Amino acid sequence: MLTTFDPTLPSFARDRVATYRWLRDEEPVFHDRARDIWVLSRYADVRAAATDLNRFSSVAGEAGLLLPMLNFLDAPVHTRLRRLVSRAFTPQRIAKLEADTTELTRALLGAFTDRGGGDLIAEFSGALASIVVGRMIGIPEDRLADFRHLTDQLLYTGNTSEQKSLMEIAAAIYAEFASVLDARRRSRADDLVSALLDVNDDGGLTDEELLGLCFVLVSGGNDTTNNLIANGWVRLLRNPEQLALLDADRSLLTTAIEEMLRIDPPAESHMRTTTVEAHLHGVVVPAGATVQLLWGAANLDEREFEEPDRFDVTRDGVHHLSLGHGAHYCLGAALARLEARVAFTALLDHAQHLQLVAEPLRVPSPWANAYATVQLAELGTPPAS
Repeated sequence: MLTTFDPTLPSFARDRVATYRWLRDEEPVFHDRARDIWVLSRYADVRAAATDLNRFSSVAGEAGLLLPMLNFLDAPVHTRLRRLVSRAFTPQRIAKLEADTTELTRALLGAFTDRGGGDLIAEFSGALASIVVGRMIGIPEDRLADFRHLTDQLLYTGNTSEQKSLMEIAAAIYAEFASVLDARRRSRADDLVSALLDVNDDGGLTDEELLGLCFVLVSGGNDTTNNLIANGWVRLLRNPEQLALLDADRSLLTTAIEEMLRIDPPAESHMRTTTVEAHLHGVVVPAGATVQLLWGAANLDEREFEEPDRFDVTRDGVHHLSLGHGAHYCLGAALARLEARVAFTALLDHAQHLQLVAEPLRVPSPWANAYATVQLAELGTPPAS
């Protein structure tokens, strides 16, 4: 029986599946009295709450003190900002990134294998995500490492042992972006910041909204893609029969990536705030309560998925919640999937040679499903590129 739900505990990763099953079966509306947070874990409940912004507001906790961020806003402000940023964040802009992303992936992985392996996070998946989203947004190459360092720290926010608060990290990111915006005001380029400034020229975005949008784009672009690639590759290495199946039939990559997202979501949860009393499963959640929507638990709900604990790269028609749902569906979903497809295609070419050499170290995060390090070694000779 649980008395508190704390994903930052070292035991959580080991007991994750069993913990989520207990929550869904025994207390689908779990009140964590230690944190005074109400936890929803069943697929139907999480999906419904993610959609019902009238009762479950996106403005939650400390995040409500940040500059306007899409994932912590309700309509009508969210609707207006989402519409405006979508004018700059177009499918055409994403599609143009594929060739450069492929070239960058090959260069990073080539250097990684030439060194005989190393930390997949630091030297491949994290670097790839940071460079791709940085170039797309318009961050100067010499500032990418600083942005990545700051967004890495966001994974630990909410942990009682964290070194910096969310507000401290956000302030540093805002300051970095202020200089980027100033440079683009003087000279436009073919990047997202310039496109957002052009929207701003039409009176669509304030300076605070620009900074808030840049914050969510760089943090989401770094963390989501990095976690997807690292989590997915570890999952494949721990399921060699699925790795062999995918390696033999690369057409399965699309379904495999969705299965990776389902079983190992980059973010385990998101917070909402009730605007009125919510009645669920005979439990009354009071108005003004903080509610934690567990994407990770919902994605493993046997009420929704057949054999949900089984990793299956051929599983089709997956309707996971890992990238959100409804009005807050991830704006960068297409970019994350593109990067993942390119990255896994390259990794599969080295599948027989890059193997785990140590137990991956997890980030003790209350919300992120992330590894801090994934140590790989090159075994044998990789194929010629």
